[in-house]
Amino acid sequence: MLINNNLSGRTQPKTSTRIKNSTKPSFIQGEPTFYHCPRCGQFLVTINNNGGETQLRCCDETLSALTPQNTDDALAEDHLPQMTISGGFESNTLTVNIGTTPHPMTDDHRLLWIYVYTFQGGQFKFLRPGDLPEATFALAENDAYVYCDRPVCKGSRCKFNCKRGFTAYSWCNQHGLWKHSF
Repeated sequence: MLINNNLSGRTQPKTSTRIKNSTKPSFIQGEPTFYHCPRCGQFLVTINNNGGETQLRCCDETLSALTPQNTDDALAEDHLPQMTISGGFESNTLTVNIGTTPHPMTDDHRLLWIYVYTFQGGQFKFLRPGDLPEATFALAENDAYVYCDRPVCKGSRCKFNCKRGFTAYSWCNQHGLWKHSF
């Protein structure tokens, strides 16, 4: 199939955004570790930080790794990320909504960002006051895999609703770090 690129007038072959097999890929890097400086508000993210042995400093203070809030906490209903996958073989998106009811997005109480940990790395989306407490992420290559281990979904009946392995994190300026794996 060829598509016409209206900006240049040239015709280009359509590029598939998914890998060619139907097996769940492995993660290239370990899960991220998040740090927050209480003085300046800076966030730091590390991948494979030697098991936390490397000390990070900001504003002349040693930073401690953030621990996600307890999902059994009473606040979890308003803060846990919910994920929805859309697409199929050629296009895939992951939409993350925060809270069973939408999380507040005021100047005083809001989400600052949503991060999705994927097989090939991760993606941040930053939010402003007044935004919806959600973000949509594009998935391509190994992140756009189609995988299911249920016999009912094998073959032509597959609806691409079984993609999993992703983890979403969100940061609430009042209640800290939240995490949910899908």
